[in-house]
Amino acid sequence: MRPHYETEMAKAAKALSDPIRMKILTMIKMGRQSDFQSPVCTFEPAAVCPADLQLKLGDVSPSKLSYHLKELKDEGYIKECREGKRHYYSLQPERLKQFTKDLSWLYE
Repeated sequence: MRPHYETEMAKAAKALSDPIRMKILTMIKMGRQSDFQSPVCTFEPAAVCPADLQLKLGDVSPSKLSYHLKELKDEGYIKECREGKRHYYSLQPERLKQFTKDLSWLYE
């Protein structure tokens, strides 16, 4: 076990512990949908713009959405791509796989 394992795992789990963040992750995993209104990101066409997430989430304020995106990004679960003034987000499946792998020692 590496140093600070428990602290790292608790922080990583905390980022996934909010239902809104789980909705955001699910929406980002599904990728860009046909009813999204923002322009497509040329660097990563499946990436999702916060404006589209905002429309789908409805009752989540822009500042709250920004906070949740930052939490997910800081833990490496999503990555940000900027194109002009727009920000786009996509899933980092490797990070989710690593979290699962790190946690697996509990049940092995």
